[in-house]
Amino acid sequence: MVSLMSRPVPLPACFEEPDPFIFSTDLIRRLQLVAFAHRVLSVATYRMQPRRLPSPGGHPDTYSDATILVTLIIMAIWQLSPRSMVKRLKRWPALAEACGYLPGQVISASQLYRRRDRLGLWVYFVTFISLVWLLMSRGVILGRDLILDSTTIEAFSRLDREAAWSFARKFGFKVHMVICRDSLLPLMFLVTPANRNDAPWAVPLLELVRRCFSPPIQVVRADAAYFTKAILGYILHVLKAQPVIDFNPRKAGKKFLATLSYIAWWRQSRGQRGHIERFFALLKRYYGLNDVQVLGLPKVWRHTFEVSIAVLVVAWLAVEVGRPDLMHSKARLLAPC
Repeated sequence: MVSLMSRPVPLPACFEEPDPFIFSTDLIRRLQLVAFAHRVLSVATYRMQPRRLPSPGGHPDTYSDATILVTLIIMAIWQLSPRSMVKRLKRWPALAEACGYLPGQVISASQLYRRRDRLGLWVYFVTFISLVWLLMSRGVILGRDLILDSTTIEAFSRLDREAAWSFARKFGFKVHMVICRDSLLPLMFLVTPANRNDAPWAVPLLELVRRCFSPPIQVVRADAAYFTKAILGYILHVLKAQPVIDFNPRKAGKKFLATLSYIAWWRQSRGQRGHIERFFALLKRYYGLNDVQVLGLPKVWRHTFEVSIAVLVVAWLAVEVGRPDLMHSKARLLAPC
């Protein structure tokens, strides 16, 4: 009788290639985030209007803008407040040095708040665009099959004057986003009050994608809210792509009869378009998109930028370490700390 222990038992795939669990210090060094931040700031400064000279007698900046930007990226990945991020830097000197701080020096929480506000949305926008360009050059974001949709995020307070009630009776803001269906990563987004309609923002979103990246767009998918002549004409004649936009039969009246071919097409396109709903769930559950703790539309823009940048940096790291299957699995890729 042959013993079962003498036979080689194949291990499951999860045991053949263990999860890497990369620490934040290794993330900064592997991706060279400090050098990346310097390049982003050079582009942002070149395109920015000349700043006013500081008032005489002001204290010069102790920490560079690149160090602040890397700190904000790590803070966004772990969904930390500036106060919690400063505590982590003080308890972990190796992380502070990897971000660019000198030994024994760490920025204060109040100064980090001020430096983040001083960077402004333009630096966040250039960082987001640079990350999308980088992932497109690596062949991760293909830009052939796009999905267009929106999601509502709740406001921090009912006293926010720039928030509004949505059709679903949610008080907050709406994020209009275009993602790549092949990689499930964002290409562009816009933020509006929650009571705004989806259709007017479709063409500006797609035009921003076309002008910033010039991707080889072949298909654009969307739901029935985007079924308008302006959007269909733009996709067909400007993008030279195929629109796969849902049509609501109820708009044609009670005499409209849905054929079997239409029902089959509707089910197939809806399943493919549902990728963006899962992506929105990923942003809200694992990256805190719905955890808005600020007031005002500009700060909600900044929060959405931070979440999108964190998603792109995690995807970049997964590709860099040879685990593209973990692009959307932050808990399996990064070591908890």
